[in-house]
Amino acid sequence: MRSFMNVVVVALVAGPALVLGQAGDVNKVLADMRAALGGADKVAAVKTLTAVGKTARTNSQGATTEGDLELAMELPDKYVARTVLANMGTMSVYRNAGFNGNGVINEVENPPNLAGGGGMIMIRTPGGPAPGQTATPEQKAEMDQRLLMTAKKDFARMTVGMFGSSYDAFPVEFSYAGQADSPDGKAHVIAVKGADNFDAKLFVDAKSNLPLMLSWSDREPMVMTQNINRGGGPGGQTVTMGGGATTFGRGGQPPTEEEIKKMQADMAAREAARKVVEFRIYYSNFKAVNGVLLPHTLQRSIDGKPTEETTFEQFKINPKIDKQKFAVSK
Repeated sequence: MRSFMNVVVVALVAGPALVLGQAGDVNKVLADMRAALGGADKVAAVKTLTAVGKTARTNSQGATTEGDLELAMELPDKYVARTVLANMGTMSVYRNAGFNGNGVINEVENPPNLAGGGGMIMIRTPGGPAPGQTATPEQKAEMDQRLLMTAKKDFARMTVGMFGSSYDAFPVEFSYAGQADSPDGKAHVIAVKGADNFDAKLFVDAKSNLPLMLSWSDREPMVMTQNINRGGGPGGQTVTMGGGATTFGRGGQPPTEEEIKKMQADMAAREAARKVVEFRIYYSNFKAVNGVLLPHTLQRSIDGKPTEETTFEQFKINPKIDKQKFAVSK
């Protein structure tokens, strides 16, 4: 992964002389931002958007893996991201995650035969059933709501940085929060708030009026995967969080009842121990697409550590998108 962008906001200046606080300030900053992106009319004229690119992810051990990424959105209320979950030799496992209105899109594309005898990878959502068990209606409703809110927050973080706008799929409110110092000068700080405790800060360069970064605080990620290898190789339930990992199950066999209980206890302990950390998205490498400047590089960090860099190879504005792309999961 390339080194993180050198335009880094380093300090939020809390001095009251720099906190303007007038009702029109946030509107002017956002208006200037849209003008810098190509103009309010051109930004508002974006109704659909697709993008393809590649993402490099760095894990807690410092290893980097690359995978394809596809985005599609039909504003104001349809969004899906197709990302690589795992590379298995010459094959890849993909996940489609997003929403259509209030319907959840959550599909894992498992190759018919994985290397080493075949198998599958499934993502488990917190609150879901243990391996081998069927979700109750209550568990399914809870999982769907969590997935829906996760996808809508991802959508908001993407569109706030791209367009400086709020959309009906996940409305947000903007307010002026102050100024920050950066190596190249000053940055306006815009507070962005929405449902389900969505609370972020958008940093906008005071000179170019382009977005620099979005930051927010949340509990550190906990990833749960189930990897069942029918060919007799390694398999079982894996829980990772904050650099730690615990695997349950035996090669080629699903977890036993005793292992499931141990896994559930371990997951509960890990959930309780999750820290609140800072997340950041940096927007850079702006290029014009149909007269609209779009960030062709997104870099992410968690708790100050670089975790991901996405390089978009192609954007399309207002293409026709197949309705099947936004098919809601059953």
